[in-house]
Amino acid sequence: MVRDISTRQLMIVVLLALLAAILFSACSSSADAPRASDFTLMTLEGDSVSLSDFSGKVVLVNFFATYCPPCRAEIPDFIKLQEHFGSEDYVTIGISVDQRPEKILPGFIKVLKISYPVLLANRKVLTDYGNVYALPTTFLLDREHRIVKKYTGMVTEDQLRPLIAKALNRKD
Repeated sequence: MVRDISTRQLMIVVLLALLAAILFSACSSSADAPRASDFTLMTLEGDSVSLSDFSGKVVLVNFFATYCPPCRAEIPDFIKLQEHFGSEDYVTIGISVDQRPEKILPGFIKVLKISYPVLLANRKVLTDYGNVYALPTTFLLDREHRIVKKYTGMVTEDQLRPLIAKALNRKD
């Protein structure tokens, strides 16, 4: 009889511990999220742009390549998001991992009518963002540049719109 009570008490303690862990993880906020690494990258025009240039803005950072079909497919959605939220402390930043981008990117940007900054990746930014190797890879950053969400693979406007609206503290 004493042994049954001990087993029962142990099960209750284990269940309470599991419940506490679940509740704790559900209550974690974006304040617990890791901060994105600052970077300074070049544009095709030779200007340098840093993540810190967008301090206080919600930022979508998209690693892409012109040869990547899912990358090309998601760019129109990023343009729509930039047009929709761009006047509200939001910016999309494309980071190209293409080889010889100076030859490929100008025509690509023109044909797709990309309306947001496109920067040229370097080894450091790829390493700082978790050794980006799969394309596309996209990070949504809040106003403090904490990582709200990371997407490996294609992401759509429908997936991003509510998260961006929430990060901007607005209903959409």
